[in-house]
Amino acid sequence: MTKRIVLLVACLALLVGLATPIGGGKAAAADCADVHLLFARGTQEAGAPVGTTGQAFGRSLQARFPGKDVRVSPVRYQASDDFQKGTVFLKTVAAGVRDAQNQMMHIARTCPKTKIVLGGFSQGGVVAIYAVSDQIAAASVVVAEVPNVLPASVARKVAGVVTFGAPNDRWFREVGAPPMRPGARYAHKTKRYCIKGDNICDGGRIDRPNTVHGNYSHNGMTASAANFVARFVR
Repeated sequence: MTKRIVLLVACLALLVGLATPIGGGKAAAADCADVHLLFARGTQEAGAPVGTTGQAFGRSLQARFPGKDVRVSPVRYQASDDFQKGTVFLKTVAAGVRDAQNQMMHIARTCPKTKIVLGGFSQGGVVAIYAVSDQIAAASVVVAEVPNVLPASVARKVAGVVTFGAPNDRWFREVGAPPMRPGARYAHKTKRYCIKGDNICDGGRIDRPNTVHGNYSHNGMTASAANFVARFVR
């Protein structure tokens, strides 16, 4: 499914992996969940494998859908902190994208009634949005293993794509990576959450995250995100 392509300046490129039940709820047929969250942790985030933000979002989804089987799976990737090298950053993110896409396609194929929610914190948010992108414009010369765009049949199973504290466009320009743009089939059910003053998502330059950046697990935004997702769960 993957192919080696070279991302060149001004060129377009296609860019577009262990489930953990988080409580209660009814058992679904063939061990399929009603709602399945795939979450990509942030760089060096505590609470592996999904991170503290992913744990909080999973709990919020469970509270929003009482009586339903809500499960959480981690997106497996290295989450490199070498942001000064665009090649390293894009390669680790691309690995996360492939893992997320493979899990999404597996769930869509084996559990057709399951609603998929894709989420990520910080760098994990980049993984989430890239996974549902139609195409990206490269800002630097990078060679990476880049997956194909997800098939339309998967998009119909996705109830939401949510990011917390994902980097801003200026950050992407400085690291030499393409900006985050969800594909047309996902744009209306994609939501980005950013706390004012978070130096990663709120207009800051490339730098170590400030204390505000770590507040998404307890500031109420995961509950807001669960309410957003509920609009697309039928």
